[in-house]
Amino acid sequence: MPFNAEAARRVQERLAKLVVFAPIPKAETVAGLDVAYSGDVAYGTAVVVKMPALEVVDVACSVSKVAVPYVPTFLAFRELTPMLRAYFKLRVEPDVILVDGHGVAHPRRFGIASHMGVVLKKPTIGVAKSRLYGVEEGGRLLDPFTGEVLAYVVKCGGKKYVSVGSYATLEDAVRIVETLCKKGDVYPLRAAHEITQKIKKAALSDDENRNPCP
Repeated sequence: MPFNAEAARRVQERLAKLVVFAPIPKAETVAGLDVAYSGDVAYGTAVVVKMPALEVVDVACSVSKVAVPYVPTFLAFRELTPMLRAYFKLRVEPDVILVDGHGVAHPRRFGIASHMGVVLKKPTIGVAKSRLYGVEEGGRLLDPFTGEVLAYVVKCGGKKYVSVGSYATLEDAVRIVETLCKKGDVYPLRAAHEITQKIKKAALSDDENRNPCP
């Protein structure tokens, strides 16, 4: 069945009303989520890091068929499933979740980090490497129509556009991301990315029927 962008848009607009802006309680564990692709297969990884030592305390992964094409501003409909399949395998439940993508810094205020936060009802933060929506001005990303601050630009091995997913404030989101900046990247997301690439490589090099995420 082809992707219905108009139906997806209505879902985003409806769920965006459920985004919660609230202080993040004390965070001791933070998860980073990542997805990689090979053809029509998606490899999802969830990594939990303990603060402040930045020690990896749990890792889980998933392998699934890709059901939705990449369509700009609708990333969640493609990547949420592999991310959640990995997340639900974790044994350590994180206090905060970082997603490689946008939260409310999105044309409909509902990027993949917000979608994840609303689904899980947990603090989520969007950490994106490129700007999707808004005008960059003085280290901030502003809504071009209202002037509302949608994200802050954090320099960590290049620009990171940090926005609220849900159950967070922008100030808390920036503070946590800055704390997790290590060796030029946001550590939980980098760790998740590195593991995803290893899983993908192992899956492609071994027997095609072998599942690298039992």
